[in-house]
Amino acid sequence: MPTPCLEQFLHHLEKSHLYLSIDNTKQAKKECLESIKILNSIAKTTPLPEIKVLSQYTLNHYESLDKPRTISDKLEWISSKLTQETFFPPVIQFNENFTSHNELFVDTTSPIQDNDNKIFEKLPNKLAKFEYIEISNWNNDITHLKNLYQDILPNCSFVSSFLAIIDANIPIIDTITPQKSSQKYKVSLRFNGALRNVIVDSKFPIMPNSRNLIIKSYSDTELYWPALIEKAYLTIMGNGYNFSGSNMANDAYVLSGWLPQIIKLSNGQLPSNIDDLWRLRTQGKVTMGIGTGTLSKQLSSQLHLVSGHDYVIDNIKDGVITVKNPWLDPKDRVVEIKNFNHFKYLYVNWKPDHKPYQHYFLYQAKPNTYNQPQFTIKCMEETWILLERHLSETSSSPSPHWMDMNVFETEYKIITPSQYKKYLSVETNNRLQLIKLKPGVFTIVISSNKPCRFTLSSFNAMFSKSKYKYDYTETVNGEWNSDINGGNWAMSTYINNPQYDIIAKQTTELIMGMHGQGQINFHLFHSSSDSMGERIQNFDKTKLINYQNYNASYQSSSYRLTPGHYKLVVSEYYRSIGTYQLVLNSSEPITITKIPPFLGLYNISKSFNWDNTNRFKLKFETTGYNSKVKIKIAYFNGESDFELQTSYRPAMRASLFNSQTKQPIQINEQFNDSLYGVFLHEILPSPEEYILLIERFEIGYGRCVVEIGCNNKVILK
Repeated sequence: MPTPCLEQFLHHLEKSHLYLSIDNTKQAKKECLESIKILNSIAKTTPLPEIKVLSQYTLNHYESLDKPRTISDKLEWISSKLTQETFFPPVIQFNENFTSHNELFVDTTSPIQDNDNKIFEKLPNKLAKFEYIEISNWNNDITHLKNLYQDILPNCSFVSSFLAIIDANIPIIDTITPQKSSQKYKVSLRFNGALRNVIVDSKFPIMPNSRNLIIKSYSDTELYWPALIEKAYLTIMGNGYNFSGSNMANDAYVLSGWLPQIIKLSNGQLPSNIDDLWRLRTQGKVTMGIGTGTLSKQLSSQLHLVSGHDYVIDNIKDGVITVKNPWLDPKDRVVEIKNFNHFKYLYVNWKPDHKPYQHYFLYQAKPNTYNQPQFTIKCMEETWILLERHLSETSSSPSPHWMDMNVFETEYKIITPSQYKKYLSVETNNRLQLIKLKPGVFTIVISSNKPCRFTLSSFNAMFSKSKYKYDYTETVNGEWNSDINGGNWAMSTYINNPQYDIIAKQTTELIMGMHGQGQINFHLFHSSSDSMGERIQNFDKTKLINYQNYNASYQSSSYRLTPGHYKLVVSEYYRSIGTYQLVLNSSEPITITKIPPFLGLYNISKSFNWDNTNRFKLKFETTGYNSKVKIKIAYFNGESDFELQTSYRPAMRASLFNSQTKQPIQINEQFNDSLYGVFLHEILPSPEEYILLIERFEIGYGRCVVEIGCNNKVILK
């Protein structure tokens, strides 16, 4: 049986964390107990001073296994798995000066157990073969490190980032442990929200000629430890030495944890603060690089620049930038640039001044602002915010992956984008997005076009999940379909739109938001208790509480409701078919109830032409007692199923008679030219035949449609 070692102890402890993150507490306890068992065995034979620290940490971990974990805490460990085969655990902080990145946790004599990583099976050059290189040269001389270069592998962003980190005097060699000859190494890289350990060996693709697939120094050809960092980086990027490219800001963040900013250049203009940035660069507070756009071969040759290539900035003076080419060719190693028209991006990585406050979250692609993850932050001074989309098995998917950050000047959850003043909006297909917030209170809304995991980090202020302004929230989902899509209020069909009863029992502050397809709007009308369940029959501006223009995709408004009843109508300007969602956020409880879309339980209709007449009799029969009859009479100039506010329409009226006795049941003397039609409501006590008399003010032509709704069946005669 092999002698237990701290590498095995750490393996079981990390597995315990991983099982805990997927709520497998039983297995988490089993792994933790195994790590304790190994630790006890080591303590009997090896008087390591770190054993006490590890014992205390492990016991504390075991005692916490039954305690609930936040989703954010779980995702920190779940995000260690980029694929089923890989595992890149966060660096565990055992105490202030002792972490799981320590060389004590590397068994230098045993090779990597899980050696089936498929990403290194194929090499971009058929001549290359993997060979084990024993690394005995751990020279950290800056002179040789400044001479690092790329060759065949198209990873200019990585090599330029490495050179920029060397220029900033960041001890990048410390990302490797142990710093001696070993069968395997741990490299600490920052990705998926944490500093994580990546285990690699020193098997490198070696070419039979003088070319190289790995990062090399032309002044110290035996310097191989930078290639360990490169191999760890290529491991997490998912394609091994078949690397497809990145950008310098992203890579410098992975290598150093310095915050990545990408500044897009246009019209050959550098940012106005370029001299200030260079001053910070000389103070060791930022790294800087620059990237070219697409260049033709002829132009590349003339400018001594490469298309789509990243360069580390070596100097800035009097408007001239000196860049360092990460390729070997000494004659083109340093290039002076005066014309910046061929550069597309400036890369700046900022040294963080504060420890980050972080939150991990899952993102499921959903429509509408209020469904998106939202976080509220209070900044006492300028604050950097970093959004990181996690690397995953699908990170290399050819289809673009976009993410948006919208920042609003409010402390409350956003229902629609127009609800509050927007401070900042960023859309990017980059995996990392850095923004700076001024002092103030903001809500950050995050969205993406694909499901993924994110980490949001703040470097000078705490944040929390956003909450609605008021305590009570109702959400309503609905649709405009072929029967219920009335269009805007200037159309005769407006009243066919979805309608709702709203009741406020006490004075209530209400924020109402709506998302939908097309040009959408909602209107809120005063109503009364006796009209509960009844649809509005016209657009009564005297009862309208407020009016706003139609808007694409979303709408919002705020109200102060007094106790009472209200009618809500939601509409799409062009009568388009689609779905909508309503969000009602109120200071007091309210009720919202959808009103049935038809006149009655039973509905019939009759169409006729006026044919130069002004009177029409329609006979119908009810089949039950106390039949509640609702009749709508609408005029049409042609075959269209709607009329406009500007259309001609005759004034009409309707009266109701008993067919047998000829006695009037309801007489209406006033003519009405309402765009939305003429209505007649009546309760008919017994099942009989009735006559509906429809009259128009003057004789004429056109089409008339009569709709009858009733709680009992109605038969046309």
